[in-house]
Amino acid sequence: MKMHHTFHRIDANDRARTLPWLLVLLACAAAALWIGWIGFEASDDSLYWQGAMKVMTQPPFPGDNHWTTRFPLTLTFAAVLRAMGQGFAAFAVTAMIFYAALVAVTGVFAAKVAGALAGWIAALLTATLPVIVSHATTVSVDLIEAAALVLGVMLLGGARADRAGYLRGVAAGIAFGVAVLCRETSVLPLVGLVPLFLLGRPVPRGVLIAVGVGVAVVLGGEALYQWALTGDPLRRYTIAFNHDDHIDRAANMEGNFPLWPPIDPLLVLLINDDFGLLFWIAGAAVGLGAWGLVPREQCPRMVVLSAMAGAMFLLVAVLYGKLVLNPRYFTLPALAAVVIVAVWVARLSAVWRVMLLTVLVSSNLLLMGVGNAHPRWVMEAMVEASAAHSHEVIAGDPQTVRRALIPMLYAGRENLRYAPARPGGLEIAEADHAPAGQVVARYPSPPTRVGAILRALELEPLVPGAVARRMFAPSPEAVLVRRSS
Repeated sequence: MKMHHTFHRIDANDRARTLPWLLVLLACAAAALWIGWIGFEASDDSLYWQGAMKVMTQPPFPGDNHWTTRFPLTLTFAAVLRAMGQGFAAFAVTAMIFYAALVAVTGVFAAKVAGALAGWIAALLTATLPVIVSHATTVSVDLIEAAALVLGVMLLGGARADRAGYLRGVAAGIAFGVAVLCRETSVLPLVGLVPLFLLGRPVPRGVLIAVGVGVAVVLGGEALYQWALTGDPLRRYTIAFNHDDHIDRAANMEGNFPLWPPIDPLLVLLINDDFGLLFWIAGAAVGLGAWGLVPREQCPRMVVLSAMAGAMFLLVAVLYGKLVLNPRYFTLPALAAVVIVAVWVARLSAVWRVMLLTVLVSSNLLLMGVGNAHPRWVMEAMVEASAAHSHEVIAGDPQTVRRALIPMLYAGRENLRYAPARPGGLEIAEADHAPAGQVVARYPSPPTRVGAILRALELEPLVPGAVARRMFAPSPEAVLVRRSS
């Protein structure tokens, strides 16, 4: 049943007031970033830093692993490090550049489809979506990749078979090529263009051929670069297709509820804190006629976005055993859902609009607030212990010591070594796996943002035990032990 009574007519000349919406967007984005802030993760961001450093110190650098060949990211990161100098501020600024770009591109896309109000709503939903914010506080390839894909769709949709249309097709192809340089899985959504090519609409075949030219310019240029430096034009793809052993299959369990492989990808969209209520609301929007609210002249953009998002979802589902069900692989479908929700909500009455946006944004903030902002807590505790005991060597798990390389470099300390510690020496570990000896210091895990608020309000005793651990101690406690002689 359609909610016709809740829709109101939007005049073509109607323009949302810029300043109020801008203030709301900035306030909600700041809240989302504060609640969801993780910062340096000592994971892929360490590898991107290594790539950026080699870009600066060993130019021209062809990349030496799967991460350092992601040139759109490493070149940007290197430029920020060059401008700002070494420090975690450069990490944050790089991440914020990609975050701002994605929010802006998605907002502009929705504005072109359905007007300024829809654009502001799409920007607001993008800026507060957990799957976006989780990659906006640390250096990550996900946001620049998604921004390039959405930009390409925006350029491609509505292009006609004329000179301007062909130029837009080439520009879209260049954007798609940049996305593929960010991550090879960006080829998957491009498969969605195949049926459009076969149909010859809503984008003319000639324009789609121009897209192929644009993609070839970018990928061919990178192949020539690799050939000139290494003699192997396909080097990045050789690296990419042989890094499977590094994929952490445990990621299938992160926030997911896998029940049965054929439906598990759908469950990721519907039951995962990275997406919150987005896909539920998007489904309701489509059922209540959201697609019919898209102006006819803008339908090509939505068709292209939907085709590419659908291809991404279906192919990731088919490649379940090769990839992992990480929510980041569903970012493009999530952005498509954001746009269709924005188109629908923009046509609702003010009361319904405020209510739905409040529910969506507040649920996003709540879900981020119960997430663990210190996933590498033992590493953080190790760095803290190295400062408190700067005249002694702290031993730790080799992997944790390696993760602490950049924080220790920035702190100007080198007093870490691989475990085990010598007799009488200091060693840090999770409390449940600590070596025998005298406990010198304990480092309890910081609570989640919601846990911190509940603790400040003295409501901690009211939280059930099963929930309390996740709220108030999401990571294992670390202990610093002086090993027995």
